[in-house]
Amino acid sequence: MSIKSNTYKNTPHQLLRSFAITVLVAAALLYTISAHAQVYPRRPVTIVVPFPPGAATDSFARAAGSRMGQLLGQQFIIDNRSGASGRIGTDHVARAAADGYTLLWGSSGPLVISPVWGEGKSPYDTLRDFAPVSLFAKIPFILVVHPSVPATNLKQLLAVVKARPGKLTYASSGIGGTSHLAGELFKSMARLDVLHVPYKGTSIFATELIAGQVDMAFAGPTTTLPHLQAGRMRGIAITSTVRSPLVPHIPTLNEAGVPGYEFTQWYSLLAPARTPADILSTLHGTLLKSMDDAEVKKRVGVEGGTLTPNTPEQFSAFLKLELDKNAKMIQSAGLNRD
Repeated sequence: MSIKSNTYKNTPHQLLRSFAITVLVAAALLYTISAHAQVYPRRPVTIVVPFPPGAATDSFARAAGSRMGQLLGQQFIIDNRSGASGRIGTDHVARAAADGYTLLWGSSGPLVISPVWGEGKSPYDTLRDFAPVSLFAKIPFILVVHPSVPATNLKQLLAVVKARPGKLTYASSGIGGTSHLAGELFKSMARLDVLHVPYKGTSIFATELIAGQVDMAFAGPTTTLPHLQAGRMRGIAITSTVRSPLVPHIPTLNEAGVPGYEFTQWYSLLAPARTPADILSTLHGTLLKSMDDAEVKKRVGVEGGTLTPNTPEQFSAFLKLELDKNAKMIQSAGLNRD
């Protein structure tokens, strides 16, 4: 009995068909890879700024957002949602879809002060409800005094305050604001008795300080620089750990007599919690690339800021430290929101 072999030779038609299928499969695979790489962003991205236009928070978001849009080929739209000291816009992002199309331009006030100030004041949890992308920049305060205060440096100012406990005053832009807590940290670390006088805004307390209605204040470089140059205020120290290029002659509080002092306004990018890791990676890399842009650097420098890129893990650790520091300071000072 003979057994027929099932072996056969491929015809040209079969070879051509096999080759065509291989090409189609490869093309489909390449398309899938390309589509995945281009999946974000497919449409404009919104960056929520929880404060009105014009301030550093808004200025930095617009500069970075514009460059990020150029790099990713999609528009980054700034949405100013102000109110409740930044809590309204911040909460909006906390509740947004975790798809990378609604982001938060975060800052110290709503993220690490409001959540630890009193009970139930923030409807969101900073560590639970957000996915950190990166810090962006820090801006120091300058400790300034009215020219009538008999002190030209920190050592002299400390002596004056300690000789007159409870008599000197410091102004802020409002209870629970960053300029208020900068003053409270100063009081706590230097063991001073100074009366806090809150105002409704930086421009108001700057005017009152110039008029001699209050003795000192912690204010940003853009607010104080014109008055320092005109002699209407006297700069004593800055609150960062390094000197500012805008006022290089003014020492830090840390080097001038209050070791370990640091308190800055800072700005950052965050997404809603549970945003996919690949989207967060894209945002992180693009934000860091935007910091190399000349226009972005210029915008930050004009405000007296310093670019501070870091990793999401470093930013997360930073948030935890800031929340802990502020909670302890508010508790030790016995502060309460009106």
